[in-house]
Amino acid sequence: MPAFVLMGSGEFMPWAKETDRWALDASAVDSDRVLISPLAAAPEGDEVFSQWARMGIEYFEDLGMKPEVLDMRMHEDAGDPSIARAIEGARYVFFSGGNPGFLARSLRDTAVWKAVVAAVSTGTPLGGCSAGLVALGVVAPDIAAMNEKRDPFNEGLKLFARGYLQAHWDALDGYMPGLTQRILDAWPSDSVLFAVDEETAAVGDGTDWLVTGSGGLTIPGLDGLEHVPAGGRVSVDLGLTLS
Repeated sequence: MPAFVLMGSGEFMPWAKETDRWALDASAVDSDRVLISPLAAAPEGDEVFSQWARMGIEYFEDLGMKPEVLDMRMHEDAGDPSIARAIEGARYVFFSGGNPGFLARSLRDTAVWKAVVAAVSTGTPLGGCSAGLVALGVVAPDIAAMNEKRDPFNEGLKLFARGYLQAHWDALDGYMPGLTQRILDAWPSDSVLFAVDEETAAVGDGTDWLVTGSGGLTIPGLDGLEHVPAGGRVSVDLGLTLS
């Protein structure tokens, strides 16, 4: 069964250990290898990329795993067959935060992304935090374009073909005034809003979800938007596509 960790913020922090243990326990792969990709942060430079890599290694070592960093910093790297082969046999694959649009562009139609989808289809859990969450849906905003007031709403990876996935939901207007409404205005009519608060995650199989952490999950309800608090369970079909 597929398994996903969709995290609003705070990867590699103490609050997330219960969530990531859920993924490790849910894995169909009997291995201690965890793969970490800070690819979404690559535009911020080598120092930032390396910082996220170190944090991920220390975090998963503390969970008793043997983490490895996927050294991808651009689209060409994600086409490297040797990196794609590393995906096979991993117990868990995790994409940390950064720029969702850059992450989606870098992975689309690559050997690595095809290997990730194949691994998920055979029981390797996939985790994503912030950009690593957002890029999996139908739209992956480009942060650089947003800051420059250009149209930021690029195509996502569409692993969840109906999912309009959002992170930092309870804090967006603190980053940029009016950002929440801007995102709501760009909501594609044929998709489902799935918005995760900071230090919060939704874990599940693509349809049935458990909310963990300190915040909540915002989804469409019968009378506007519905907030599902931590500990809540909800059924939301995001249109998982593994082909």
